[in-house]
Amino acid sequence: MRISKRQAMRYFNEGLDHQRQGHLDDAKKAYQRAIKADKSFAAAYNNLGFLCIKEADFATAAKYFAEVVKLEPKSVEALHNLGYAYEKQDMTGTAKNFYMKALQLDPSYQETYINLGMIAELEGDFDEARRLYLQAVHIPGNSAYAYFCLAVLYERMDLFDEALEAYHEVLRCDPHHLKALFNVARLYHTQGEHAKAVLHFERLLQYDPHNAQAHNNLGVVYEELGNWTKAIACFQKAAECDMVLPEAHLNLARALYQQSGGDLRPELVQGLVERLQMVLSLNPDTEALQPIRQKVEGFLEFLSASL
Repeated sequence: MRISKRQAMRYFNEGLDHQRQGHLDDAKKAYQRAIKADKSFAAAYNNLGFLCIKEADFATAAKYFAEVVKLEPKSVEALHNLGYAYEKQDMTGTAKNFYMKALQLDPSYQETYINLGMIAELEGDFDEARRLYLQAVHIPGNSAYAYFCLAVLYERMDLFDEALEAYHEVLRCDPHHLKALFNVARLYHTQGEHAKAVLHFERLLQYDPHNAQAHNNLGVVYEELGNWTKAIACFQKAAECDMVLPEAHLNLARALYQQSGGDLRPELVQGLVERLQMVLSLNPDTEALQPIRQKVEGFLEFLSASL
């Protein structure tokens, strides 16, 4: 081995050490030194590409991955990575071109089917997205992620039974998949299957006890079941877990008022008013939050009138 290649390997190993320790700038410098010593060092270009992906510098990542493809034109991983770097720049035509080249070399590269499915979904071609996700789930690999993408697509297509089935496949692959547990519980709730919704929200909270949205949604289920004590406990926990989650504070205030039959002591009403005022002050007046802000403001006005 020539001295330059030995030197390049030494720099590359230094880069790996820095990367393991989280010193990404030092890792990049070491990889760049490795390339300077050996311009054919594909692994150094590849690692630089991944570091740029971490920093969301997708244009530079594409340049590094392109170098890998030049050096290793038959590398399925390199073609896939280059496609991904272009996809993240919204250059979907170029991304699809490299993804297809990757699949021509290896038709079993699962992640490429998933990424092509996401592009098809973004372009509104749901049938093509479904075809690609279904191909992905039948390939050994990260089937939980492939099934999750399929389940989310089914929801967008209003195919809720199919979505539930796909989410359950996610949980079969990964019983601790928090997003799948949440979405299963949410779908059961919307379908009026309260017992199953409670079961899955409680299971989620075993793994993620500080999930404010799950506590809040579980509270809504208990409220619909007429169990005000459990509903209020859930809303209180949601508000504790996330002080700025407006629906949790609104639901807690509304549940306390409803449980009392509208007969709350003035100091308790004042406490609820102050809670809702605090929530409004902590949440920005953005378009996305406007609907919940209007609900909070409406109930706040109602409570204030009772003082």
